[in-house]
Amino acid sequence: MELTARQQEIYDYILAYRRGNGCSPSIPEIQRHFGIRSPNGVAGHLHALESKGVIRLSSRGSRRIDVPADPAPGARVTSLPVFGAIPAGPPQAVAPAAAEGDAWLDETLLGFRPKPASFLLKVRGDSMKDAGILDGDLVLVEPNPAPRAGQIVAALIDGESTLKRLVKLRGAWFLKAENPAYPELHPRADLVIQGVVRTVIRRMN
Repeated sequence: MELTARQQEIYDYILAYRRGNGCSPSIPEIQRHFGIRSPNGVAGHLHALESKGVIRLSSRGSRRIDVPADPAPGARVTSLPVFGAIPAGPPQAVAPAAAEGDAWLDETLLGFRPKPASFLLKVRGDSMKDAGILDGDLVLVEPNPAPRAGQIVAALIDGESTLKRLVKLRGAWFLKAENPAYPELHPRADLVIQGVVRTVIRRMN
């Protein structure tokens, strides 16, 4: 059964905590981490996860969460901030930057260790669909002071944010969609690269 976004976040946190500490988090620890007001709220999420078969709850003990398909204990886990959606469509005005939360990622599954100051962005729109980046995906963005032509970047073009491929033609930089329905974006004044997309994360929920 599919997990809701919140259930997935709590499940990821449980996995990361188990790998880092050798045991499951307690209900108060989950409560504090996610800012959930009452233990009953946490219990409700845990019972939902149990009903979907991804965890088991024992009848006693403060750390009573078991994960039937727990990943390898030697896996390396990293936490990255998740920021609001970035348009994979026409550029849009930039909202004040504020992380919406953290996501726990298994570096073994990623195949690399993210650089310091890396972050995640939610994708909104379909302008990058031919590059395999779909509406609702997360993209892992790494800061890069010297991006190369051909890389997919999170960018500010004339003060508006977008996700596109970086192109250089006859010495001029511009942005290109991976969907023929969208035009090329040529900056009138400024083109600022916020980071380079390293990988795409798709959750089936």
